Amino acid sequence: AMPATLAAGGEGVHQYGNVLLASRGAAAQGTLKLEGDGIAWRKAGGGKTIKILSEEIKEITWSANGKEIQLVVNRNDGTQVAFIGLRERDLQELRENLSLDIPERKLDVSGRNWGEVDIRDSQIVFEVNGNKAFEVALDDISQANLQGKNEVALEFQADDTGAASKEDALVEMSFYIPPDSENFVATEEMTSAKVFLEQVLKKADLETSSDEVILSMSEIAVLVPRGRYEMELHMNFLKLSGQSQDFKIRYSSIMRVFILPKANQAQTLVVLSLDPPIRKGQTFYPHVLFQFHNDDVEEVSLNISDEALEKKNKEQDNKLEKKFEGPSYEVFAKCVRGLAAVKISRPQKYKNADGDGHCVRCSYKSDDGYLFVLERAFFYVQKPPLLILFDDIESVEFQRQASSQYSSAAKTFDLLVKTNTDTEYLFRSIQRQEWSNLFAFIQERNLKIANLKQVQKSINEEAGKGTRAAIAGLDDQGGAGDDDSDEEDDEDFMEEEDDDDDDDDSDVSEGDEEDDDDDDDDDDDDDD
Repeated sequence: AMPATLAAGGEGVHQYGNVLLASRGAAAQGTLKLEGDGIAWRKAGGGKTIKILSEEIKEITWSANGKEIQLVVNRNDGTQVAFIGLRERDLQELRENLSLDIPERKLDVSGRNWGEVDIRDSQIVFEVNGNKAFEVALDDISQANLQGKNEVALEFQADDTGAASKEDALVEMSFYIPPDSENFVATEEMTSAKVFLEQVLKKADLETSSDEVILSMSEIAVLVPRGRYEMELHMNFLKLSGQSQDFKIRYSSIMRVFILPKANQAQTLVVLSLDPPIRKGQTFYPHVLFQFHNDDVEEVSLNISDEALEKKNKEQDNKLEKKFEGPSYEVFAKCVRGLAAVKISRPQKYKNADGDGHCVRCSYKSDDGYLFVLERAFFYVQKPPLLILFDDIESVEFQRQASSQYSSAAKTFDLLVKTNTDTEYLFRSIQRQEWSNLFAFIQERNLKIANLKQVQKSINEEAGKGTRAAIAGLDDQGGAGDDDSDEEDDEDFMEEEDDDDDDDDSDVSEGDEEDDDDDDDDDDDDDD
């Protein structure tokens, strides 16, 4: 890990770069921060964020992992998170900042495949000579079965999400439990292996099959990846079944749900933002776009027991109900929110020139789409979907907007967005009537306008008093002279009225483009 540094904006905040979040497959890289109220890890480039408050920490241990160490954080609720990439010299600083004793837990590296197996909190632990050889998270188990009298086979969650790397992921494992096991004592009715299996099923919440369908919706139009799909909501994952391809998405991969109503059309998009994205071959889909007609309504009852519903709501902040009714897009979005424990976001303040929508029609590369203006992000749909956080934007530039002998008759203008990583996005052919509202919103959000002087000159020449008033107080850095808005709804994205949680832009990432390879797409279903 990089040496600890005092992070800007807070005394006693230290951060370490190049820290990996351990998982069954490819480990994600990010930054680990020690803050006054606990530990926070954020994926590099934005995306998944994990925050562990000090009062949630039961114990922290460390183990040698080559030249680096593995830091294992055990929570009070029995779950744990492991980080790889710190150095042993960082331990003293960790102990001082967290006010915790961090003991060493030795690992067995002999490679032996026989030892002692036990279930502790949320982990299956395999030890050799009293030292940990490996641990397996119970949450990762999708199925467990008895093979013969003494062997238990475990299958792990497998879906279509995955990082760009081609590293393998654990999918199956078998344990031989001897009849005289001391950890899983046999009874007259059950062998030791059967006792072990029953404990795994109970603690991994597999007594009710995760394959049971809670809700299904047929013939749903999906714009990306294109096709019409049969959608099934299960306890731990969502499944899309199409004519030529199927997708399985774990709820833990869903970062946020967006509801985006189209302007001048009776259609609404529901977007699932994923990290990691789903993939088919070399094509990656970080955002899945569902399209619903506004006049379609649903009244559904979830196929879930009262006990399972109560347990889910304890974990998911009481967002899941037994029955839902209303517009199809609302029913679908709220079901996903309750099952996946994510937030619903939708545009709020920005209005287009006609005042009937929150987006402008434009083109990106060779495709037409819509640029939605959220409270602190741009979201372009449809192909490829792009989510660009305002915090990641270095500057914006209005192109083809100035009056001249060449452009005075132009009916459209372009918007160039440049990010902090020098990535540029050019949104073309925006109707000129959208210029005033878009410019006013951008300056209100204090985004730097690269060609501000040119824009000011154009406004002074063409615009009326209303537009001139909008730029009063601007300086060459694109900032508004007095923008101290502290309204509660000035969040990164506008939440549901019944969602009281604070919004957090750290759990969605800057838009990644998926490949434009649609050779294996389903039938065209674009209703535009």
